[in-house]
Amino acid sequence: MASQSSPQSVHDFTVKDARENDVDLSIYRGKVLLIVNVASQCGLTNSNYTELTQLYEKYRDQGLEILAFPCNQFGSQEPGSNEQIMEFACTRFKAEYPIFDKVDVNGKNSAPIYKFLKSSKGGVFGDSIKWNFSKFLVDKDGKVVDRYAPTTSPLSIEVRSEKCQETPGDCITVQGMVAQLPIEEINEDAALLRINIMLWMYLSGLFHFCSISTLLLCLSPLPIGTWHLAKKNASCCFTLLLLLHLILSASLASSMATQTSKNPESVHDFTIRDATGNDVDLSIFKGKVLLIVNVASRCGMTNSNYTEFNQLYERYKDQGLEILAFPCNQFGEEEPGTNDQITDFVCTRFKSEFPIFDKIDVNGENASPLYKFLKLGKWGIFGDDIQWNFAKFLVNKDGQVVDRYYPTTSPLSLERDIKQLLEIS
Repeated sequence: MASQSSPQSVHDFTVKDARENDVDLSIYRGKVLLIVNVASQCGLTNSNYTELTQLYEKYRDQGLEILAFPCNQFGSQEPGSNEQIMEFACTRFKAEYPIFDKVDVNGKNSAPIYKFLKSSKGGVFGDSIKWNFSKFLVDKDGKVVDRYAPTTSPLSIEVRSEKCQETPGDCITVQGMVAQLPIEEINEDAALLRINIMLWMYLSGLFHFCSISTLLLCLSPLPIGTWHLAKKNASCCFTLLLLLHLILSASLASSMATQTSKNPESVHDFTIRDATGNDVDLSIFKGKVLLIVNVASRCGMTNSNYTEFNQLYERYKDQGLEILAFPCNQFGEEEPGTNDQITDFVCTRFKSEFPIFDKIDVNGENASPLYKFLKLGKWGIFGDDIQWNFAKFLVNKDGQVVDRYYPTTSPLSLERDIKQLLEIS
């Protein structure tokens, strides 16, 4: 680290490259940086390395640098030496951007650079890095301007920035910062006041007399710079996101209320196929608390999730808990086997006794009707799509979705919620 006690930017740090040489990050002054914690054996490896290489080739001559920091803290998916990691990245993906020394990004031994990055931009679930391929975008002055979830595609960062070119000042991302787009001057007090008044109106019930289109129109006069303000001001960001969530939830509720009675009203209205191809009417689970999860056999989270599912099931199956596992191969192709192979894997390796169903899609036009219903019942933090293997839905005894949990959420951490639905003290 630089001699000053409190670093003000990324440029104040010194890190080690893959050959243990010191690298003063001040050499990147005037560059836009995309900083990523990478892993070689993750389901996200192929897509991220491929797209990172594409971004680098497209923008390196315009001032983009990608800094890759190997990390083995997530599923032990970066076990190799620095030399092995470099050979993998450079040989398989033709990566020409720098690969640095392997680091910890969380915990007491986390690298100082990552402590700074996390303190500059907290994540949706807190400051900690959640998985491989979390991304931080740093401007030419070394300031962290954005943070992206592991499941965010590198190229999607570019796509967002291309939209900004149409309305300069709307946002700052890779292409926008390389071009040094101007930021519109805004009246921050006025923007915050408008947002908070709208939130108060909603919570006090005044918006209930307005149409959804009217509510959305309320947002349209907000200056473009307000969205940039939300990126800088935590209070504004939280309030704006909460308001949007409430409006969208109201819209969804209104839409669902107009549906005919023929549409499913609970999980119990669905019939699905089990792993042997037989129909299963989910009404057989009336009076049960359900934990529904999309599973995969080759994911870094497979061992921990199946192990904890077994513990939950053993503990609460006689008190009314059922776990319904739906294999899905949409995330990193980590569930490639047949139904028979999947069932054999689960029952042999983990001794699981809860039911394994037919392999399905959970996103896209071919998504299982059950999952379309689950996602309507509970939106995710990043939208209604399932983000990865082992997303979890908790369903009450009446077949209503009461909660949704992120893929990285430990099954055992749901025990309190499960006990509440089971009415166990």
